[in-house]
Amino acid sequence: MEVNNRRAALTALMAIPAGLVAASASARPAQPVSGDLATRVDVLESRQRISDNLFAYARATDRLDEALLRSLFWPEATHRHGRFDGKSHDFIGFSTKIVGGLKYACHHVSNVSVEVKGDRAFSECYYFAQHRRAATETAGEQDIFFQGRYLDFHERRGGEWKIIRRRGLSDYTSPLVPAPTPFADWAAGHSERFPDDEYYRMQAEFRAR
Repeated sequence: MEVNNRRAALTALMAIPAGLVAASASARPAQPVSGDLATRVDVLESRQRISDNLFAYARATDRLDEALLRSLFWPEATHRHGRFDGKSHDFIGFSTKIVGGLKYACHHVSNVSVEVKGDRAFSECYYFAQHRRAATETAGEQDIFFQGRYLDFHERRGGEWKIIRRRGLSDYTSPLVPAPTPFADWAAGHSERFPDDEYYRMQAEFRAR
């Protein structure tokens, strides 16, 4: 049994680099930046703000920062991902319960492509995620890995960009991988959740100067 578990873990882990390579390849711009100087600057700034929101979604999920998650979506935003089909703010409640029950979560966002048309935008990005949780059928813990994409419509209101519609696509889910080391034995100084993670203390220190 132990040999089979090791083989399963090795097989899943060997598959990860290929997925990471695919998810980290540079994407060409979805549209040329044209028009007068003010228009070009606005498009570039809008792309950056939207990209920042997509990265913030991953960070807020991992830190279990529900307030930050909700700030990224307009109140009437809709969400379709996996079995969920409804309001984005309801999805956040659904997803934070899942992440809150994990030992550890880590989400990566890459291959960000953004098209801007006035106060509307469309984006695609890839995600790769790891969840560490208590084993369901045996003692110990297990990891599971996910790959997929987020397709989003964004709207700008009052100068602020937020997501108005999200379609999440799940392309791959790994087999359950037995964890050789429990989360409690990880080295001191590892990532924590809001508000205890070092990110929030250092951010407050930086902004106070």
